[in-house]
Amino acid sequence: MRLRASAYDSSLSLMNLKHLIYIAATIAVGMAAYAASPNNVIDEVAWMIGDEPIYKSEIEQAYADMQSERTPIQGDPYCVIPEQLAIERLFLHQADLDTVEVQEAMVQQNVDGQMNYLITNLGSREKVEQYFNKPFNEIRDYYATSMRNRYRIGQVRQGLTKNMKVTPADVRRYFT
Repeated sequence: MRLRASAYDSSLSLMNLKHLIYIAATIAVGMAAYAASPNNVIDEVAWMIGDEPIYKSEIEQAYADMQSERTPIQGDPYCVIPEQLAIERLFLHQADLDTVEVQEAMVQQNVDGQMNYLITNLGSREKVEQYFNKPFNEIRDYYATSMRNRYRIGQVRQGLTKNMKVTPADVRRYFT
């Protein structure tokens, strides 16, 4: 009698295990189908620069920044902006190779100025958060990273052109 009870218990546990596996597989297939639907895209890679992707969200963010700063865009923004981002990435890669560093105090000073400018123009810190739809610290971090990258790119560009000497005659020859 004891043998039958244990055999019955093991067959029940085996059945329960099969049901659990079936349920888990059904849920996994359903989640995979949901994640694969075209409306659930988190982000897309627009361009590749070496091993570094430029995401569509980065292009959208840059476009929104240019619109908020009222920066004119010559041409299709979805061609111009990725090209600018690609050039920036190349300069930042060169800055990494050259170990270009910036003074953090200068970055923070400029970020403080930018944040004060936004608060002055929009009215308050809360209105800045509403405008960007982000917490103030995230906005500040975004501007700090952007400013740091701008300084590093500027230093690389300056290093590339520091030994160049161009005369007015060279300019005339180039344009004629």
